[in-house]
Amino acid sequence: NKNYNLNYAVADVQEFASVFSEKQQELQNYAAVKITYLLNANASEANILSALERLAGASADKLIPAQQKLLADVAPAQPEDGVFIYYAGHGHAVGQRFYLLPHDFAPPDRIEDLAKPEAHTISDRELGDVFEKIDAGRLLFVIDACRSGQMLEAEEKRRGPMNSKGLAQLAWEKGMYIMTASQGYQSALESAALGGGHGFLTYALVEKGLKTRDAAVDGEVELRHWLDFATQLVPQLQLQLMKDAQK
Repeated sequence: NKNYNLNYAVADVQEFASVFSEKQQELQNYAAVKITYLLNANASEANILSALERLAGASADKLIPAQQKLLADVAPAQPEDGVFIYYAGHGHAVGQRFYLLPHDFAPPDRIEDLAKPEAHTISDRELGDVFEKIDAGRLLFVIDACRSGQMLEAEEKRRGPMNSKGLAQLAWEKGMYIMTASQGYQSALESAALGGGHGFLTYALVEKGLKTRDAAVDGEVELRHWLDFATQLVPQLQLQLMKDAQK
């Protein structure tokens, strides 16, 4: 559905993977750094879930031939591994649920029907179920999508992650990092003015956080400082965009 095309989603994913893997190779914390891209038509509901399920320990025998080639470098995660997942695309929240909208998303007549199989969406519950089984030493999930903060919001506002729903609770228990590009009611923005065109989150994390090392503390870019840096910069970029529009 061309009405759902995004200008910079593919470029954002490629830039994130390229720069992030380069920095990981420089650190030499891992014996190997492997990248698997799911771009455009390959970013289907089935392919995304199959990739995550492989990381969670599912057998490669369950993959169809096309997926076996596409996901050749994806294997069950081990405790000494780091798993870094970046999603740039559409997302939508309905009530207390959040949904990724893959490339084969079929818009239903009613927004309440996003959960139906024929809509080809991936819910926060499905993500939580598969992430729970990924046994990696370090796990980061970045979601550059509208309303993505909904997956981390509890039905009741509490002071901490305890008793909150889904992925927020899971992240707390697993020591998993989740970065969302927006709050539960917000759009995730992109702009041609940002370094040749980027989503705001990718620009903050990659262009400013890693390339120019603005996120460095005492000369090093640590994971938590890097994410905190983006948390502060993205709203500033949005405010500047509004000011420029008013001019």
